[in-house]
Amino acid sequence: VQLLETYFKTVYVAKDGEEALNLYAQMQVDVLLLDINMPKLSGLGVARSIRENNRDVPIVILTAFAESDLLLEAVELNLCKYLIKPLNNKKLKEALTQVEERLALLSQDNIVFSSSCYWHKNEKKFYANKEALILTPREQILLELFIDKYPNKISIPEIMAYVWEDKYEEEISINAVKKLVSNLRKKVPVDCFKSVYGYGYILTL
Repeated sequence: VQLLETYFKTVYVAKDGEEALNLYAQMQVDVLLLDINMPKLSGLGVARSIRENNRDVPIVILTAFAESDLLLEAVELNLCKYLIKPLNNKKLKEALTQVEERLALLSQDNIVFSSSCYWHKNEKKFYANKEALILTPREQILLELFIDKYPNKISIPEIMAYVWEDKYEEEISINAVKKLVSNLRKKVPVDCFKSVYGYGYILTL
């Protein structure tokens, strides 16, 4: 709690998931840090409930170990990050720094990529030289995923789960992901989609 108080003016502590939801409903909460194994209602249960009405508020999940099911949940619930316990100050500081960057991005009306390129949040369109880019449905989904996850890295499995949601149980090749990213890079006239060796990609602004 002391570390959190160096980043935020007020920190609320809930003893279980139901109390966390009540606090969220009553207070103007900017960020949520939820343990996946909270009593009464799990951290993911709290996140699901909040996401019904708020897609943007940053949510960080704490978990004892990484699970493939959690990966899919993290994508579907637009989690800012999930952290593996035991948690140390370094991991938490890194996560909170990313949350700060995320909050700064959300405060902008348009997300600026360059002097002539920006993402219009309300229209959900990317403009280059005042012209809206024409994207395929999957290119559009991928671009929105990059923006939703900024400034975090995105793994190949996350992209597969999010972009090919209807076919996630099928075999989606890594080459299909690489091809989709390549096509998006060709259309967006800014070198902002960077490869992360052995992991996936990251949006840099």
